[in-house]
Amino acid sequence: MPTVDVEGGSLYYEEKGTGATSLFVHGIPTDYRAWSAQMEPFSRTRRAVSLSRRLAAPNRWEGDPGLSTVENNANDLQAFIERACGGRVDLVGHSYGGFAAAWLAASHPDMVRSLILVEPAVSTLLVADQSNMLQLLALLLRDPAVALAARRFQRESLLPSLSALESGELRRAVELNVDGIQGAKGSFARMSENTREMMLENVRTIAELKTRFPRFTSADAKRISIPTLLVNGEASPLWLRKIGTLLSDSVPGAESVRVPGARHFPHMENSDFFNEKVLAFLAKQK
Repeated sequence: MPTVDVEGGSLYYEEKGTGATSLFVHGIPTDYRAWSAQMEPFSRTRRAVSLSRRLAAPNRWEGDPGLSTVENNANDLQAFIERACGGRVDLVGHSYGGFAAAWLAASHPDMVRSLILVEPAVSTLLVADQSNMLQLLALLLRDPAVALAARRFQRESLLPSLSALESGELRRAVELNVDGIQGAKGSFARMSENTREMMLENVRTIAELKTRFPRFTSADAKRISIPTLLVNGEASPLWLRKIGTLLSDSVPGAESVRVPGARHFPHMENSDFFNEKVLAFLAKQK
């Protein structure tokens, strides 16, 4: 089983193909298998590498889930790139993994050749400190529809899923998380059996949502100096699409695309369209 040692443990990964490295970083509650529809098409022209982040299967990470922060995941990516990739990578990050990818690209642009952020959950672009009532009120006044959508996710998905996780209702925790992040009840139940099994195996990654997110603002996004593509699902929750817009407006020269018929997992829900657009973007980079 191929792994790379990083501080505190090791990261499992799979790879296919040769050439420039495209490194895929999953979100919650998935693992390296979330990119199975990308490995073959990308490996025809490049080296495709999909890793499992520290809490994800099949890693045996025994540490406190509270230590799996955005910053620590970004540090893991830095170490993985140094030890397994032999140079700069095209970094593809989804959701929580997209936040870690953006953090790395802003702080270590020398490690990333191009950046593809897929439904990046950089929630601090909306409210830097979610415990600050004045900031929450400012968002409500500035963009009431986005504020209400974010509040609905927090009330109906985030907090209940964390509560279910704490009480050992693991399937319920995953269902609440996935239905909420998809913005549609019954989303988890409609997924394939293999996808549901993968998500259930990665239930403890939901605990990452309890960690304090680092402050990442539009000013930080402006420091990303590499070619960047923002990908959102056409039907994903409004607050996630707003984050995509804020990033595409902030990162110099960023491009954006919306994937038809997709919500929060566009690389899984409409993989043909996703692959076509991302590969075309990468083909333009020299």
